[in-house]
Amino acid sequence: MNCPKTSKPPFVCNGCHSRTCCRKNRFMYFAEDANREYKDKLSTSRQGINLNPEEFDKLNKIVKDVIERGLSFAMIISSNKDIPVCKRTLYRYQQMEYLNTLNIDLPRKVRYKKRKKNSNSIIKDRKYRIGRTYQDFLKFKQEFFLENEYDVEVVEMDTVEGIKGENEAVLLTLLFTSSNFLMAFKMEHKNVECVSKVFDYLKDTLGYDMFCDLFKCILTDNGVEFSNPEYIEDNGFESLKSRVFYCDPNRSDQKGKIEVCHEFIRRYIPKGVSFNSYSQEQITEMINHINSVPRDLFKGQSAFSLQYLFTYENFFELLGYKQIRYENLILNSDLFK
Repeated sequence: MNCPKTSKPPFVCNGCHSRTCCRKNRFMYFAEDANREYKDKLSTSRQGINLNPEEFDKLNKIVKDVIERGLSFAMIISSNKDIPVCKRTLYRYQQMEYLNTLNIDLPRKVRYKKRKKNSNSIIKDRKYRIGRTYQDFLKFKQEFFLENEYDVEVVEMDTVEGIKGENEAVLLTLLFTSSNFLMAFKMEHKNVECVSKVFDYLKDTLGYDMFCDLFKCILTDNGVEFSNPEYIEDNGFESLKSRVFYCDPNRSDQKGKIEVCHEFIRRYIPKGVSFNSYSQEQITEMINHINSVPRDLFKGQSAFSLQYLFTYENFFELLGYKQIRYENLILNSDLFK
């Protein structure tokens, strides 16, 4: 028999003065047990799949088809508005092995090993870096902003190696930091002469005025191939000079955007594979696919879409760049087959 007091708040007998001698059914509240039950319910309610079989089969098919093209979960979510789950849920389904994909199929699921820093390595300062250090770069940006009331476009520059060696080709990469628009040019050797040839091509193709406007400020590392900044900065007598600056030694994070974008290149051509067998046309096609990827950073917009806002109308046509439709995107070596 139940006590009538238990039919109204607080519904338990903890505070009743006659509970020690009461012979009716007792209802006790124990905080630890209630908290434990709450946590178990909170955990179990999130287990399993919160979709009916038809919805999950449709989701599984979409994910499998897109992952096989080398795209990530973030790209799937940003380009398929009808998917009923978020990016984190997709990763959880993947971790629980609900989806027909493997961890090795995901571009960044299997992480690189942590790099070791060599604190004893010392890079000797050179004369060409005088007035072009990273501190000079920060000062230049501040002065430019005060004079023009807007930030200067910074272009990060680097090289990507396939195999180390004197006769091995490398890629010279340039990244517009406002849009993450990436450019890459094959060089037969990693030296000053080949870098100069690339900039000769850019200046001749774009014209000195367009080149000077787009490449006002270039930030790069201390590689020996970039040791002739005067040649890069020279835009002729009638155009303003570009400015080349160098990161601090062992501080690749100071141009971190281009370092991150190099991960896209490694999806097509892994480290340890020579660039010698690839043509500039293939490299440009690869760059077209990379720049067409919807970025989670830009809320689903691609680097192409943003670069259209910051550059000249004929910039893409002059350099052979074209945007790739989402359904045709390939982010792995299948592009070259």
